[in-house]
Amino acid sequence: MTNITVIITAAGSSSRIGNGIKKEYLPFKNGTVLSSCAKTFFKALEEGPQNYNFLNLIITCPPGQLIKCQELLFSDGEFLELLQADIRSPDFFKIVEGGASRQESVYKALKAVKDSTQIVLIHDGARPFVSQEIIQKGIETALTYGASVPAITPIDTQKEIDQKGFISRHLCRNQLASVQTPQNFTFESLLQAYTKAMKSKQTYTDDTEIWGQYCGPVKTYQGSPENIKITYPQDLEKLN
Repeated sequence: MTNITVIITAAGSSSRIGNGIKKEYLPFKNGTVLSSCAKTFFKALEEGPQNYNFLNLIITCPPGQLIKCQELLFSDGEFLELLQADIRSPDFFKIVEGGASRQESVYKALKAVKDSTQIVLIHDGARPFVSQEIIQKGIETALTYGASVPAITPIDTQKEIDQKGFISRHLCRNQLASVQTPQNFTFESLLQAYTKAMKSKQTYTDDTEIWGQYCGPVKTYQGSPENIKITYPQDLEKLN
């Protein structure tokens, strides 16, 4: 059996969406954006290969919002039903208060992961359209290569610009990738890498950058244009 932990990050401020809206808490599919993400992982892991053991679900939330986050998740009847399955251990589900940055929030979540975890999946709580196929493919790719991430080729031609806004380099689109989540890793190696990253005081943009710095290359696999992250006000239309 492959012991799998899922971390869903929802500790951000959602500042870019405006109006003080916490995007992960928005209504969606008889629950919220956040509970919808969680339900997809339940289904992907429990309807996937028989060797998957869903060991641990950890969700990060902003400081001071533990109760609010739990109430919103539990208001989704389907999520609650999946959570209360007889096979779950008492400490299967945890909500962890995040830190000042995504990096710190993920590190706090990683420290709460059960030691017997082999593969950890880290997913943005504002990506409710992730598919079961992307989740399962990520696990299989991480089992083979140690780390994996879904990615798509950018649609627009990409350019590098200088500090004054002039194009400084013309990039080859076929050699570029827009990465998504879940980002999938061998747990023990990722925790060691994160520990080193936190001690370095350097800020990293995502989990694959930390893995790349301390562990090695990350294998990409085919993502989906539908696996968007709710970020700007116009993205809210996609929830309707």
